[in-house]
Amino acid sequence: MTRQSYQQGYVSEIFRTRRGTAFKIRYRVRSRLGNWKQKSETLYGLSGKKAAKAVLDRRIREASSTKLEASELSLREFVETFWKPALDRKGIKPSTRIGYESALERHIFPALGDHRLLDIAPVHIEQFSRDKVQGGLSVKTVRNLILVLQGIFSLALDNDLIPKSPVRKSHKPVYRRKEKPSWSPEVIMSILNAAPVSYRALFYCVALTGVRQGELLALQWKHINLDTKKLRIEQSLWHGQLVPPKTPLSVRTICLGAVLTEILAEHFQNAKYNALNNFVFCNREGLPLNPDVVRKDVLYPILDRLGIARSSGASGFHTFRHSAASILNERTGNLKLTQKLLGHSNISTTADVYTHISEATEREAARTMEGAICGDLFPVVPDLGNRNKSAAIN
Repeated sequence: MTRQSYQQGYVSEIFRTRRGTAFKIRYRVRSRLGNWKQKSETLYGLSGKKAAKAVLDRRIREASSTKLEASELSLREFVETFWKPALDRKGIKPSTRIGYESALERHIFPALGDHRLLDIAPVHIEQFSRDKVQGGLSVKTVRNLILVLQGIFSLALDNDLIPKSPVRKSHKPVYRRKEKPSWSPEVIMSILNAAPVSYRALFYCVALTGVRQGELLALQWKHINLDTKKLRIEQSLWHGQLVPPKTPLSVRTICLGAVLTEILAEHFQNAKYNALNNFVFCNREGLPLNPDVVRKDVLYPILDRLGIARSSGASGFHTFRHSAASILNERTGNLKLTQKLLGHSNISTTADVYTHISEATEREAARTMEGAICGDLFPVVPDLGNRNKSAAIN
């Protein structure tokens, strides 16, 4: 990696020493971390200041054309000096930065941080991946660690510090995504009916819009227009702070139906804090609700009372989001509409992760295929529950 230097340097007047006449020159050179530092040099045996200036110009040209020396640069030094500033330029979200910091300090630096950048080979990454899997980390976590390493070495490669990245596709363990749970409309309605009165509007809002929990708790009354029946997502709540939504496409307008409009209007009338900048769903002090408290103290007790199965990390408010996507896609067949409602950047995320097919729909697909190919070869048997199927055919 080279950087152009526009320095002019400095040449002193001639002075006498025990070794004879001399000139002092000063110019800047690059350290191994890429920073510029001043260097002084005493020149002897020159005919005059012009000759000293010629030496200075040569030194400056050499300093400007010399590539950043990566031979002694460790992985840790590269991350601190170059990779983290690159993240700042990209405007990485605070939550993502915390994840990166955790990956570096807990896993990557202890294993590879002191290795020279040029010394890290594919076999080191292979051993790192294997050790983490054998150490009990989940496949998804190890895969994410390899992705962080891939990003670090990609930046080093882009800056000509390494000839080739040591990260290979084979280093990423295969992660088979598990289908997230979703609730049927009937289950969702039972949850809404069981919600405490003070949380009724919150539950209806998340169930009927499919917004992220952070987006839900960041809503202020200025984001809701009851006259036009529209809701605007412009921010999210993260660790008590208002931050931009997950992606640019997460900034969106959601149309409200008659039911949700009426419920929000009632909530507005009864709210202690209903100024434009007040939070729609807040505590007694007017501050945003704590997402962990709402999940553990409100949602989970409802699910337990209703006998709705839940698993750790998979049955929170995000299940409302998965359910909204599945219901909307199943009823309309419009995947693009579902993508817009959820605010996804890629429609593949909507299709592969957030939409779920009910058994009734799968059976309808089977009947459709049979009807198209077999025609009336077999009579259509109505669903008669547990009655004798042979009797139905006769």
